[in-house]
Amino acid sequence: MEENKKGVCVDIFGSEYVIKGDGNADYTKEVAGYVDSKMREISIVTSNVSSLKVAILTALNLADELYKLKREKVETDKVKEKVDALINVLEGQGF
Repeated sequence: MEENKKGVCVDIFGSEYVIKGDGNADYTKEVAGYVDSKMREISIVTSNVSSLKVAILTALNLADELYKLKREKVETDKVKEKVDALINVLEGQGF
């Protein structure tokens, strides 16, 4: 993976891609490496399937991770709101 004037060159599942964007090159490489490792993980478990199927299964797995993290954040935000409300009550009572 090397940085190119036109973008960041990354290797994902044996194919090179030039990723263009305003983001940090190191971050782009890190994300691409994560996708590559997920695809390789899935290809080991599901041997003899096309790279398209590996990509689709990887996308589903990454979407699952994302949705779980979003749910966790919602729950964390709810707990934080309750804690903040309790702190306000305690402060209002002179604690």
